[in-house]
Amino acid sequence: MAAEADRDLRRFERDAIVACGSMAVAALAVSRGVEAPLGVLAGGLLMAVSYRSVKGGVDALVGRSHEAPAQSATPGSPQGGEMAPDAQADGPGESGTHPHAGAMSFRRRVIGAVKFFARYALLAVGAYVMLSCFRLHPIGLLAGAVSPFVAALGQVIRMSRGPI
Repeated sequence: MAAEADRDLRRFERDAIVACGSMAVAALAVSRGVEAPLGVLAGGLLMAVSYRSVKGGVDALVGRSHEAPAQSATPGSPQGGEMAPDAQADGPGESGTHPHAGAMSFRRRVIGAVKFFARYALLAVGAYVMLSCFRLHPIGLLAGAVSPFVAALGQVIRMSRGPI
C-alpha cells in the first residue's frame, strides 16, 4: 500500500511539473514578452516550495508517530503487554502505556503553528517580490500556482477510469 501511495505521489509531482511547463509554453505562445511565461514558472516555483514544506512536515509527523516504542513480552518480563514496574515511564510520550503517549506538548504545538503561518507569510512575500520587483505577469503567476491543482485533476480523471 505504501509503495502504491509513493508511486501516485511521484506521478502527481511529475504531472504538476508537466502542467506548469505546458502552461509556460502556452503563455509564451500567446504573449508578446517573457513576463507571462516567467510568471507561470515563478508561480510553479512558489507552489513547489509550499509543497515541499508541507510534505516535509507530514513526513516528520508520520515518522514521529512510528517512533513509539513497541511493547513485547521478553523472557522474564510480565505477560500481557505489561512492563516491569521499574521500566514504566513517568512522563508523557516516554512509553506506549502512558495515557498521553502520542500527545504533542504545548511547546511543539506552538512551534508547529508558527511554522505553518510563517510558511504562508514567506510565500506571500515571495509573490509580492515577484510581482512588484521582477514585474512578472500576475495572471502568469496565478497560472503557475494552479499547476498542482491541474495535476490533481489529472489524478482524479485517471482514478475515475478504473484500475491502471
